[in-house]
Amino acid sequence: MRKQDAIYALPWVVKQSDLRRVWCNGRKTITPSQRVWTRYLLCVWGRNLGGDDAPAGCVNVIGRLMIRTEWSQVQSERIIQVVESLHEQGYRGDELFKKSREVVMPGTSVSSIIALAKESDDAAFVESVMHKVIKRDSPMRSVAIKRYCDRKCPQDIARDINYHTGCDVQAARKRVIWCEEILEEEMFYAIKSNMEEEITQKAA
Repeated sequence: MRKQDAIYALPWVVKQSDLRRVWCNGRKTITPSQRVWTRYLLCVWGRNLGGDDAPAGCVNVIGRLMIRTEWSQVQSERIIQVVESLHEQGYRGDELFKKSREVVMPGTSVSSIIALAKESDDAAFVESVMHKVIKRDSPMRSVAIKRYCDRKCPQDIARDINYHTGCDVQAARKRVIWCEEILEEEMFYAIKSNMEEEITQKAA
């Protein structure tokens, strides 16, 4: 089996805990807002490696407001509430981002936001972190590539697994979701740890 085909072993995984035991260091807990932030960084990574535009919507706007900055749980929850509320009011794309920024970051200059959003730098940063914590033959890496670089939804990945293994599509989809959750948890803590190392080095 080729390394990039690691997901085709997923039908034989009985429980999510089995994936964690083999490929990770046990269960990690993250909040919904931390998942949003991590997904956005993975979108940045995938867009730069895959060359496609990420799907527009709330997740990207929320991520752009949080990217590479220090934020508390209360601040992150407020960002999510503001963006989702404005999205419901009909704001989309750059208009949604600009309006949300005005609400959550009043007085912040456009240039400083652009400085925070150097996506190629962030993509390289995420790639370096992933290289450290997610093994190349891991199904989590395979799902990450298909999800964020190839822009396939969990259902599409599940159909691919079904085609190659005969596994029931819904059972395959459940395992893809398991991989996504584990990927997000592992990457969140690894990214935050590496960011803290960067801050410490710059302060030294």
